[in-house]
Amino acid sequence: MHAFLPACALLLLAAAQPVRAQEDPLKSPACGAALASLQAARSQGEAAARVETLRSAAASTCLGSGTVPTRLSRVVQAPVVVPPPQVEVTPTAPPSLPAPTPLPPPVAIERLPLPSTCDATGCWTNDGTHLRHVPPNLMGPGGLCSQLGGMVYCP
Repeated sequence: MHAFLPACALLLLAAAQPVRAQEDPLKSPACGAALASLQAARSQGEAAARVETLRSAAASTCLGSGTVPTRLSRVVQAPVVVPPPQVEVTPTAPPSLPAPTPLPPPVAIERLPLPSTCDATGCWTNDGTHLRHVPPNLMGPGGLCSQLGGMVYCP
């Protein structure tokens, strides 16, 4: 605990020391003079080569670098190419379905015979059956028939 207190005191002392600020080249008097001479050359309409030389000198003075920054490096840089993702799909067999059951045969709908022609002995139906005339009814192969409207019902 006793060693901790001196260490904290040293840290506080170091933090209290004034830190020497680095000089900003944009706020230097040399930068102001270079910009003023560049502005004067532009306003007087001097030759483009002279203006370019003053601009280059102002840039190196104010930006603190010997080279003039350009945007060409951003254009010349190759675009970043990201390859498409590779997804491996493993083929799987489709789920096995039960074999389809065959459809049942169609249901035969028995149509009632319709009398097509009648005479004194009986009537002939549209299916070719002869119904004998037993007054007042008709007699089919299975017994007496009943008539309802134009339909004949025979057993």
